Amino acid sequence: MDWKVIAKEWPALVPAIMQRWPEAEEEDLLQLDGSRDALTGYLARVTGRSYDDVADEVAEWREGGIPADIRMDELNDNTNIMASARHVPEGEDVYDDDRNFGDDNEAEPPVGRT
Repeated sequence: MDWKVIAKEWPALVPAIMQRWPEAEEEDLLQLDGSRDALTGYLARVTGRSYDDVADEVAEWREGGIPADIRMDELNDNTNIMASARHVPEGEDVYDDDRNFGDDNEAEPPVGRT
């Protein structure tokens, strides 16, 4: 995840952070407001581990995907629809109903056969 996404979706990510670091408290995390340095310092303090070790863990956690409940939040619908455009063939509108194209129930011919 990009840290800009983490900061934007911070309240929704708090449960995922609490699951990864059970020592963290929800109220404390919400007050951090998406700051990477504040999160790392807070987690180092509550876990009793060094800042550098926790920074490595936070970096590893950040490399994971966005939790499905955040990705599927209806506030992100238009963004997700537009992102799906890169998978839609040229000439087809992202917002079109697939049934308009009439080929959903036709099997592709086997490779090498027409």
